[in-house]
Amino acid sequence: MDQQIQFQYANECDLEIHCSPFGLSGLYIKIKGTNIIGIGSTMGLITGSLKGLIHYNDSQDLIDQKYKLYVVVDEEGTLRIDFTKIFTLPSSDRKNLNDENSSETAKHDIDKYAQHSIDEDVPTLIFTGKCPEGRPDKVEPFIGIFSFEREE
Repeated sequence: MDQQIQFQYANECDLEIHCSPFGLSGLYIKIKGTNIIGIGSTMGLITGSLKGLIHYNDSQDLIDQKYKLYVVVDEEGTLRIDFTKIFTLPSSDRKNLNDENSSETAKHDIDKYAQHSIDEDVPTLIFTGKCPEGRPDKVEPFIGIFSFEREE
């Protein structure tokens, strides 16, 4: 990614990633000093616990949000996870999409969501931390999905 992204905030967090024999890895994040946790899964071959920073611009991006993940490990052994929001249509818009008599406003809203998802490849959040030991020598970039929520 050649584009520079700037973030206003960074919080310490603990990350655990556990590779299963089936090729899916569970991914868990706990943001220190908050009741915010995250859970997801990836296609990576990394297992371990690490500490790092989650970079963001709006704390609302850490609450009840779903993300697609793009994960890379660089030559220095830094694990970077790009979190890109997954935008979904409200159920009323999905219903209107199938209705032949749907209003132009609903169609415009649907077009707006579609265009936003096409244009939006810039990560909303980025995690960085030292990759756990015991990984393969060369880790290819991999993908995943993730969701943040508040711990009760």
